Amino acid sequence: MLASYREEDVLLFPEVYVFAASDGLKALAPSSPQMTIGTLPLTAESAAGILKSCAPLAKSGWSIFIVKDGQTLKYGLFRSILHSLSTAAEESMGDLGAQVPVILIRNRGHLVVDLRSSTNKRFTATLKTTPAGPSPLERHVEAFCKAACANVKDAPTFEPYLRRLLTNILQECHGTLLAVIQSPRSGKLPSTLKAGVWPSPAVALADLHATARSARSFDALAELTAAETLVRGMVSSDGVVVFGSDGTVQAYHVYLKPTPKERSKLSEKGGGRRRTYQLMRSRLKSTFKAVLFRSQDGDTECQVQK
Repeated sequence: MLASYREEDVLLFPEVYVFAASDGLKALAPSSPQMTIGTLPLTAESAAGILKSCAPLAKSGWSIFIVKDGQTLKYGLFRSILHSLSTAAEESMGDLGAQVPVILIRNRGHLVVDLRSSTNKRFTATLKTTPAGPSPLERHVEAFCKAACANVKDAPTFEPYLRRLLTNILQECHGTLLAVIQSPRSGKLPSTLKAGVWPSPAVALADLHATARSARSFDALAELTAAETLVRGMVSSDGVVVFGSDGTVQAYHVYLKPTPKERSKLSEKGGGRRRTYQLMRSRLKSTFKAVLFRSQDGDTECQVQK
């Protein structure tokens, strides 16, 4: 059901944490807000009822919990991450180990479901004809974020945050194109990228994240959250979203025009977004540090400058 779950024809991507006992939920999220929705018998058919009640609410930091209690399942919602600077429940699972069994189940790509345990073991199931393997979404987002953090002062701290943010945004968008460039200095823009919207100043995600971490104030966190909203809107727009290698978002609505020589090398197959991605890949050496493609049906590709 999680491979392609819909409500009112809208794709949803809930994260489901399954606990062997109530102690597991207390250990993983001792102080997080929780809301019990109900109980159902321990049968496969109960999954539909749990998702129907909880999936539309399991977003923006809320996740579904299922606790086994004998032959009964207690289920509801809990805050798996409180805010942008918090440690996510997923990141804390590994500390519990085999003594506190937990399984996280979630969609990680078109018709791909990823399972992760508290012993850091993983299993990927795919409902496609291609062989199952590790989620390409995570691999591609990780490669893209490394390029987007290449010139960030505190990259080890900022990069996990950016990976989490972009993964969440890409799961919910209807296809997009992202690129990383060497952050322009003195306002000088690459000539091939001028056909787009370049806000001034750029959205300084890395700086806002660093300020929120050091200040630990409501205002600083609100500024970071507001910037995340802007980035979500940019990714939902047409064209290419351009990130800087210093953890900034430089531009959106960027449209690329191939030269006659480039046009002759582009495949005629696929849609406009796919052909633009081919053009972006051809400019990896000259313009881009990394490029990422997300199709409308949820497939991703990423190429990084070597």
